Amino acid sequence: MTGQIGSLRAVADRAGDVSTTIAHIDSTALRVLLDGVDFGVVLLDSEQRVTFVNGAFRKLWHFCDADCESGLSFLDLMGHAQEVLGRAVTSTAFQEHTYATVARVQSGDSTPVDLRLPDGEVLRFQCVVLPCSGRMLSYTRVTDIVRYADELEVLRHAIDNVEQGVVLIDETLLVQFVNKKARSYWGLTPEQCHNRLTLAEYITHVGNAGLYSVPDQALDHYVVKRVTMIKLGDQTPIDIPVQGGRTIRAQCTPLISGGRMLTYTDITDLVQRAEQQELLATTDVLTGLTNRRHFLLLADAEWDRFRRYQSDFSVLFLDIDNFKAINDRLGHEAGDRAIMRVAEFCNRERRGADIVARMGGDEFVFLLPETDQAAAIAFAERLHRSIGREPVDVDGVCINVTVSIGIAHTQDSASHVTQLLKVADARLYRAKAAGRNCIAWLDGGECGSKAPSSLAEMDALWDEAKTKGL
Repeated sequence: MTGQIGSLRAVADRAGDVSTTIAHIDSTALRVLLDGVDFGVVLLDSEQRVTFVNGAFRKLWHFCDADCESGLSFLDLMGHAQEVLGRAVTSTAFQEHTYATVARVQSGDSTPVDLRLPDGEVLRFQCVVLPCSGRMLSYTRVTDIVRYADELEVLRHAIDNVEQGVVLIDETLLVQFVNKKARSYWGLTPEQCHNRLTLAEYITHVGNAGLYSVPDQALDHYVVKRVTMIKLGDQTPIDIPVQGGRTIRAQCTPLISGGRMLTYTDITDLVQRAEQQELLATTDVLTGLTNRRHFLLLADAEWDRFRRYQSDFSVLFLDIDNFKAINDRLGHEAGDRAIMRVAEFCNRERRGADIVARMGGDEFVFLLPETDQAAAIAFAERLHRSIGREPVDVDGVCINVTVSIGIAHTQDSASHVTQLLKVADARLYRAKAAGRNCIAWLDGGECGSKAPSSLAEMDALWDEAKTKGL
């Protein structure tokens, strides 16, 4: 057989066209060589007339040997094929394929073309120009390959249009696919994605583009951390702050092939809703200060810190003097304004680490970390003076709001923060019993910053308000 193939090549080199070559070859050897292949083969001479048709082609088009006698033109051969197959191939697509194929054969166009038959089969046609100006035509069944490619294209289109960003990375950590959403998140063009970026290049590009809301000094650390997580296949979700105040949740999923699938989900709305819900759960609606429930949690944590590190702190309880008289005589709107005014002063005077909360009604509480009793008294006096200096305007009526304050410190005998708060609350009521508008930090003796009660002043304001018709 090897000798016959060598003879075939030698004769082909000397021959002027395919028909001359075939004339020098034993017909049995030709059939052995070409009939044994599993794809259809047709040889044409320089005038595009049939010189040979192999068994696979005859079987493909349901031809008998007599149907493929030499001398037929290629157009006749395809016409005969359509006639033999009858209605199965009497489609416009087949006819268009026939005429287009004839044109390709005449021009020697070697571009592969797929023909989809009505029964679902797909044939891949290709024309090869021979040295003798003849043609070799091949028809190969590629149904499974094309079907698989079609399925992949459908899947690719689907992934390209989902609301999540998707990035596929192979086992060598080269980026294989980036869908539209991921490209829009990270400022990538389709051309950049076709260049098969490495994982490090991909993440570094995003960082260099300034898309992460990460400080420059922390960017390199973030890139290294993210690449490491992906290499390890760490599936822990990570929330990435990006430009425009958005938050993208990224997650890595290891694939069976050894690659990785990265998914990106915009969770900005979820984060904002969670923040709003947390704000509602921890904040007093009227004043914007911390509410009672959240304050008690923070105070409990500060007590644990005190027990572990002996880090002293103080608490202040205060409420508005004669608040009921304000409500009764000037109305609840005036009461609310008084509460908001005191809250404003509390928020203004507090230090960065201090926690101030509205405990309910007209009652407020401060937690002062790292603050001994002397510093707590000094802070309380400053707050007391600030509140008392500026009156509250209610529809033209100025109310001089004052507060009473009780102070407790961790050195006061207390077994828990709730007991410490009770000590401060008891001293607050002692300050009110001493005439209001003063500060109490001991369980006995005189109160500091004592001033006369403002009840008489409230009566005068009430008479003025009635005169004005308020």
